[in-house]
Amino acid sequence: MIARICAALWLLILASGAQAHLLPKQNATMNIVDDAAFFVVSVPVSALKNVDDDGDGKLTAQEIQKHNQSIKQQFANRFTVSNGGQAGTSVLSWVMAPDGSDAQMEADYVVILHRANFPETPENPVLTTDLFGTGPDEQQMTVKATLDGVSEVAVLRPVVTAHEFFRGGWAIFLDYIRIGGDHILTGADHLLFLLTIIIAGAGWRYWVSVVTSFTIAHSITLTVSTQDIFRISPDIVEPAIAASIVLMALLNLSYWHKNDATIGWTRIGVIFACGLIHGFGFGSAIGAMTSDTGNLVATLAGFNIGIELGQFFFLGAVLLLVGVFHRFGNMRIADRVPKFASATAIILGFILLIQRIVLI
Repeated sequence: MIARICAALWLLILASGAQAHLLPKQNATMNIVDDAAFFVVSVPVSALKNVDDDGDGKLTAQEIQKHNQSIKQQFANRFTVSNGGQAGTSVLSWVMAPDGSDAQMEADYVVILHRANFPETPENPVLTTDLFGTGPDEQQMTVKATLDGVSEVAVLRPVVTAHEFFRGGWAIFLDYIRIGGDHILTGADHLLFLLTIIIAGAGWRYWVSVVTSFTIAHSITLTVSTQDIFRISPDIVEPAIAASIVLMALLNLSYWHKNDATIGWTRIGVIFACGLIHGFGFGSAIGAMTSDTGNLVATLAGFNIGIELGQFFFLGAVLLLVGVFHRFGNMRIADRVPKFASATAIILGFILLIQRIVLI
């Protein structure tokens, strides 16, 4: 009875034109009710073959209608869910524009509503997909699964195309260590900021103090933002992160020949303030992952630890390269590398800042 009611509501959504977008880009939901799994999935146009007639990277309502069967077939071949090694039986798929209407519009992704049936309730469903686009913002899919009021969120990427849900807190903790490490090591803005604070001084005492300051700061704002205690819009946070790179690099060049201890504490204070901003960025990255989940502690702890491991891996790599350069390179050139790195960071950070302001 519950399954029939859920299916009826789901079909009602299909039949109605929603005014707001049915699902944000690069997201998917899976709701398990009895022996059925109900999906809403956003699929980038660039992930689909032979459906974009004019090659503009977007689909009109007419193109969606024309290639409806092809889109369904590609989805069926590349988006699967199984339980205990047995694939679910596809019952129904429906392709829609992101706003759920048949209006004259263009969008760079489509929304697919799908239902799969199982012989029994899929308690540990495994989702597998390679429906990733070619754009830089289309290289991951955030999937939120719900079963018996418990939610879990997974992030799939071209290098991690499958996830088994509801395995328990320890498995989630390990997953989010990987997600946190991936986030920091693939985030050019965060790495560029880390570079500006690493090359500004020498010695383990300095490196530990600045990384600790950054870590404490971003942990605070990551926690408060994911708990909805306080949030800042990404439209503000993302340009601010780029600005923090420029600011830190400028401070490096301004204080290069000064060794006053008060300047050191000033630098740590600035790094702490910048870390607060970066924490809101981390919070935006995993915002949906921590909502309505029964494993909040495992999610936050794993993600934070993953970020720290990624930071220390990057720190070690940079120090190794600097050490090799000092050992085998020209000392005069080696001494100029930090200045050159700071100057380069100013240029790259400023480019990022302009790009993010324009995209707002």
